[in-house]
Amino acid sequence: MANPLLLIIAVPLAVGLVNIVLPVLLRKSLTLIGLIFGLVVVYGMFGRTPEAVEAFGAPMLALDRLGLLALVFINGLSLIILVFSLKGVEKAIERPFLILYPLTVAFSNGAVLSCHSLSLLVFWGLSGLALYWFALLGRGKEAPATAKKTFILVGGSDAFLILGLALMAGPAGMSLENPLIPLNGPASWLAFLFLGIAAFAKAGGFPLHTWVPDFSRDAPVEAVAFLPASLDKILGIFLLVRMMTVFFEIGFLIRMIVITLGALTVITAVMMALVQRNGRRLLGYDAVSQVGYMIMGIASGSALAFMGGLFHLINHTLYKSNLFLALGSVEKRAGTNELDGLGGLGRAMPVTFIAALTGALAISGIPPFNGFFSKWMIYRGLLEKAAGLPPGYQIWLLVCLILAIFGSALTLATLMMFIHSVFLGKRPRHLEGVKEASFNQWLATGVLALSCLAFGLFAREIPLRLLIGPAAEASGVPASGAAGLYNPQLILILFAVPLVLGLLLFLLIRKPRLDEVYLGGQAPEEEFRVTGTAFFKEIAEMRPLKSIFSMANKKLFDIYHIGGQGTFGLSRLLQKAHSGLLPVYVLFIVFGLVIFMLLTP
Repeated sequence: MANPLLLIIAVPLAVGLVNIVLPVLLRKSLTLIGLIFGLVVVYGMFGRTPEAVEAFGAPMLALDRLGLLALVFINGLSLIILVFSLKGVEKAIERPFLILYPLTVAFSNGAVLSCHSLSLLVFWGLSGLALYWFALLGRGKEAPATAKKTFILVGGSDAFLILGLALMAGPAGMSLENPLIPLNGPASWLAFLFLGIAAFAKAGGFPLHTWVPDFSRDAPVEAVAFLPASLDKILGIFLLVRMMTVFFEIGFLIRMIVITLGALTVITAVMMALVQRNGRRLLGYDAVSQVGYMIMGIASGSALAFMGGLFHLINHTLYKSNLFLALGSVEKRAGTNELDGLGGLGRAMPVTFIAALTGALAISGIPPFNGFFSKWMIYRGLLEKAAGLPPGYQIWLLVCLILAIFGSALTLATLMMFIHSVFLGKRPRHLEGVKEASFNQWLATGVLALSCLAFGLFAREIPLRLLIGPAAEASGVPASGAAGLYNPQLILILFAVPLVLGLLLFLLIRKPRLDEVYLGGQAPEEEFRVTGTAFFKEIAEMRPLKSIFSMANKKLFDIYHIGGQGTFGLSRLLQKAHSGLLPVYVLFIVFGLVIFMLLTP
């Protein structure tokens, strides 16, 4: 039998290539069968670790428990999102979508399994190219510009990945297995920096995050749930974990710098999410914000926070994919994802509403859902780490922790605005005929919502014991005892009892009355309908936030925009220097010669 490591790459790769010539129905069936087969292969890896795959006289593919954790969610989420995509993808893009989809799964599996620089560069680069192709499938007028931006930021970071791996090859060779390079010289520092740029760009960490909200707005919603919400997060954080535990010996100052970047990712992105009026951009910024918690946990140096960072990664893939798909269901029925044009769809789409509400509560860190458990592990781990630090580092770490906790509160406010804007309030007249999503769509969102609850209630028994604990130990982080510090079932009881009592009292004592909202004694017209976003409009007008949001809207914090302006400015300057006059060029030669003579001993 073929090596499972080859099968998990070769099967989806073959499916994608065969789909080029198949009709639509067979294309869907073959893709579904191929992804189910891949998940079965991954399940078989729990019982026996496959042997490494060699090529050119060196190991190219290998599997450890961290890689197995990534494979489970790459292939599991790909299957769930494909179920959602079986009905609803626009006819015009259905063919390229079903070709790119299994190819992207194959590239992502290959990147996770790579234990050699050459194979990592190939699969990592191909996954980034797939991201660009998916962006081009968007139907909006901004889609080409978004695809270009995504390609430059993510593809440009691939160049840094090449440089970083080349610098690592000095002391460690091309193999990525156990190099553990000390950060004691320019080459190792630059290697760490360049790999960090690649990891942050792929995961969507500050300041290389700006492609995520644009991609979220313009790409097909299935591709958004598939890539920036799921697979790209897994790949980016997977590389960061390798950097912090396997590739380099990390000092605490470097850890603090990375933690600070994580805290900035949390707070800056959630502040931008709070003022968005487009549902997809809101969820895109919120997806960026959640990356900050993962970065903080993984960089902390605390075993508990490290496990919390890994747990938050897989939690994020569940509830963020759920939220994007739920909004996609609404978008396909209502014809818009603008929050001001939605509202009151909870009764028309009850299954989608419950799934979205579950995802919103989970991502906001409300117990007993999974998001609370992973955030709690990160917070507690950071507090334990701070207790043994010098006062300066202690204050620094506590400030980062306060920003993260404040960001969690803002996440709750943002997601409640999202839920209210889409599902609560008064339904606009043009949405009166909206019905529940198709079976495959609410099945996918329902499975993801139930996973958020199951991973919260049974976190110790399922993800921590079976997946995260072994992955942490494979990365050299001790995991013993970390799973027994919190009892989600007890929390559920403590929350459920007062909630049930409150509902009983409400039903027994008071019967709700539904009525129109009146302004000046008259029922308002449609244009006076109060939307969910109205509650937060004042935030954008507050000082000093008004000026900050104004600069953000002008893209003054967008590294893509800043880099573009700087590049074009330098280009114009060089154009002016090249006048075409021979005396000017002779002057350049003489000036350069003088500098050379002064610098040469």
